[in-house]
Amino acid sequence: MKPDKRPLQRVNYPLLWFAKLTGVLPALLYFRPLVKREAGAPHLVLPKGTLLVSNHQSLLDFVLYLLIFPFNTLRFLIAEVLFSKNAVLSGLLYAMGSIFVDRSAFDFSFVRDSVAALHRGNTVGIFPQGRLPVGDTVFPFLPSVIVIALHADAPIIPVYTAGGYGKRRAAVAIGAPVDLAAWRTGTGEPDEEELAALSARLQAHVFALAALLQNEDAEKG
Repeated sequence: MKPDKRPLQRVNYPLLWFAKLTGVLPALLYFRPLVKREAGAPHLVLPKGTLLVSNHQSLLDFVLYLLIFPFNTLRFLIAEVLFSKNAVLSGLLYAMGSIFVDRSAFDFSFVRDSVAALHRGNTVGIFPQGRLPVGDTVFPFLPSVIVIALHADAPIIPVYTAGGYGKRRAAVAIGAPVDLAAWRTGTGEPDEEELAALSARLQAHVFALAALLQNEDAEKG
């Protein structure tokens, strides 16, 4: 996919940094993050033009990652349900550079917007399960994450969160960058079968990071 020159939703940087600076202390006290990293995983700053891919445990997941990567402007894909809460929250999400996703419509503009953001050197965050867990159900990764990564030729930073915020410390495992192209068996546009296989492999890779959290001496992020 060629770089998209269409204008993206502009980030309100003064508002973003005001929110980060005023929110960092209460966020630290609430999350008390514990972070484990694979060899080669980034610290504090994600490289430009990378795609942060994580499992989804809570609406607060994206707030946690804003805290763990404070020096990045993370443009998260956010579902329509949050934008529809009220005008204030919607305006805040847009001001922070969030990318709107309407899960109830066949509107894939979020894919093009994500690719455009990555081509511009932005860091994009995505929760490919597309919804919060229900009981013990583990929802599969949707193939849109594969489409975005391949079309943007963007490395993936896999991240796993154990959730349970407020009840225990927020345990997070960060993996080394993944070159999705190296996982492919062919060239050109992947078909549905390959998209499904790549999505399943990426999900297994993300969830395998949970093993890093089994040691109680997880280093503080």
